[in-house]
Amino acid sequence: MILKRNHSELYQDTDMERYGQGNVESKVEARDPFEKDYGRIVHSGAFRRLQAKTQVIGAFAGDVHRTRLTHSMEVAQIARGIVIHLNETNVAFQENPLDASLVEGAALAHDFGHPPFGHRGEEVLHACMLDFGGFEGNAHTFRLLTKLEGGHGKGLNLTRGLLLSLLKYPVILDHAVIPEIYEEMNRIHPPKASIFQCDEEMFQWLLSPFTDAEKDYFCELESPPHMHKRTAHKTLECAIIELADDIAYSTHDIEDAIQLGFIHMKQVKQLLIPYLSKQTYPELVQAFQIIDQLDPDYHQLKYGLKPIFSALIAMFVTRIRVNKSNPQFTSPRLQYTVTLPPELVGLLEQLKQLVMSNMIESQRVETISYKGTYMIKNLFEAFMNEEKLLPENDRIKFSSRDSDLIRARVTCDYIAGMTDSFALRMHARLFGQSQSFLDF
Repeated sequence: MILKRNHSELYQDTDMERYGQGNVESKVEARDPFEKDYGRIVHSGAFRRLQAKTQVIGAFAGDVHRTRLTHSMEVAQIARGIVIHLNETNVAFQENPLDASLVEGAALAHDFGHPPFGHRGEEVLHACMLDFGGFEGNAHTFRLLTKLEGGHGKGLNLTRGLLLSLLKYPVILDHAVIPEIYEEMNRIHPPKASIFQCDEEMFQWLLSPFTDAEKDYFCELESPPHMHKRTAHKTLECAIIELADDIAYSTHDIEDAIQLGFIHMKQVKQLLIPYLSKQTYPELVQAFQIIDQLDPDYHQLKYGLKPIFSALIAMFVTRIRVNKSNPQFTSPRLQYTVTLPPELVGLLEQLKQLVMSNMIESQRVETISYKGTYMIKNLFEAFMNEEKLLPENDRIKFSSRDSDLIRARVTCDYIAGMTDSFALRMHARLFGQSQSFLDF
């Protein structure tokens, strides 16, 4: 649903297309194609599985901190707020507004492909798949939505517009790898990519409406020092979701970290002080004043934190600006991008680093992550060695004559789809003390 309009030239007929015949759509359906996409995402099993997948702290470690599901919902709400702000304040979108349902639906699905146990789970799956096409959470999101979810080999059969909104790194994983980087990093960290080689056909279909110049621009690769190759561009909606994700990570995860004792309020206060003198942001001043008056031992601290991070989120959202950087392109999705002022980009990065150094890299979290990587490696080896350990519907996807490449991808798909709790139960069933037939 696009707010306050019947038609927007920002979206073309090709954005509404679905791959192949797909599901039959009702002729009397009041919803537009992007609203239908939103419904398919919300009602999918992949969406529900996010409730038992790690955001920062393991989903099984408590009841109040954020999981992948609540994080995704918050990202979607922030992304929707950005859309509403831009549609109201930017001349370019007042006549041809951004679609709120498209952006919100894509934001809800942006983490579908993340495996159990967070980014460490992603790393160990990539290490297991190194000779079989690799693994990356964003690429698995694309694979889930276009092939795996739904059980009929077509995924959720979403529109081209929504899938392009999720294509954060429009490159095939194999094309982004620089092998020497693995040795330099002393760890098998996957490159940032949104496509596996086995899903290239769908990728090419997505790009088919673009001109050759647009394809070259969209898929342009950069070579940062000491890193794998990285894509330089994304669609407007994808850029909005990326900003919303960064804002959520830099505020809500700190809120969790404070309540769980990983970060102290005075650390946040010290981080904000330099930004008070750079430029006047009333929301930043408001947040600082609340921190200054807040008793860290207050027994209802969680309520005291809310206005602080609400003010910071409002500051980030309302300072986002639109640049028309490529007016020569046919596709409006590639003509525009969104940015924050440099000083707010710096603040976001410092807030993210505060979470990384104090919570993600803490012993409490690292020991859980290590256990998760150990279990994923064991499960992968077991399923590769004995195909009968896989579910029957996965076994029929390959035969004994098929290459290890196919078998490994099926195994990887199965493990990546597990929740943290299911992976724990499966590992206990195969390697632990579980004796029940009904424990997973």
